[in-house]
Amino acid sequence: MKKILMFVIIGFLLIVAVIGVGGKIYMDKRAEQKEAEKIEAERMSVEALKNTFEDIKSVEFEKSGYNVMTGTYRMFVQMTNQSDEHVQFSYSYSKETPEEIRGYMLENKKVQIKGVTMNKVQVIFSNKEEDEV
Repeated sequence: MKKILMFVIIGFLLIVAVIGVGGKIYMDKRAEQKEAEKIEAERMSVEALKNTFEDIKSVEFEKSGYNVMTGTYRMFVQMTNQSDEHVQFSYSYSKETPEEIRGYMLENKKVQIKGVTMNKVQVIFSNKEEDEV
């Protein structure tokens, strides 16, 4: 009787351990997926920035976050133009309207000039990876 009880307890502990490890793996994969989605939204928002401002040389994301209620991302960036002048500002971006940014303030009219940037833009994403868009 004691051996059966011991096997039941060991079996129960193994099941709990497998479920715990599986849950941890699932949560880690979900966190990686959310991070990848955020980085993709940052990349897409740079395309929208290029359609909004002219002469962009680089964009560095200081931070960004997703609002579940509105379905939008809030991006905090430092944008540098071809004359190496820079401005820090934030804007909203939604994958629903991928070609435009919203909710930004003009902080520096010398840098935030309405227009289109045709050249490649150096980007530093919020996870510190670098790329050109």
